[in-house]
Amino acid sequence: MIVIDSSIALKWVLPEEGSEQALRYVQGGGLAEPDILLVETANVLAKKVRAKDLAPEVAIQALGMVKTAVPRLIASDLLVPRAMELSIALSHPVYDCVFLACAEHLDSRLATRDTRFSKRLSDGGFGHLLEAAP
Repeated sequence: MIVIDSSIALKWVLPEEGSEQALRYVQGGGLAEPDILLVETANVLAKKVRAKDLAPEVAIQALGMVKTAVPRLIASDLLVPRAMELSIALSHPVYDCVFLACAEHLDSRLATRDTRFSKRLSDGGFGHLLEAAP
């Protein structure tokens, strides 16, 4: 099982560099994500609509595709206490650390394209939980 963050999920639905590689996670199955994935993905899609980079109906459809691709969502309220501990230890935002807490909770690994977050994890002793992201 792999936990992916919104940097990977967005590549499923937006034509960007690395989109084909990110789709491998969907095709491989075994995904379980914190429910914050939908909030973060919707936020980025809405920003793209406001910037006139994406039509509203395309953004709505993209969010639906992400929701369909993730068969299991983990309630964030279970993850936030640990995410806050990780945030403090790593000096990194809680909302990113929710994904790391989810990977720990599921005894899994985390895939992200967020290089700053990846560096914090590696430098902070959590590199063993990183999946090499496409």
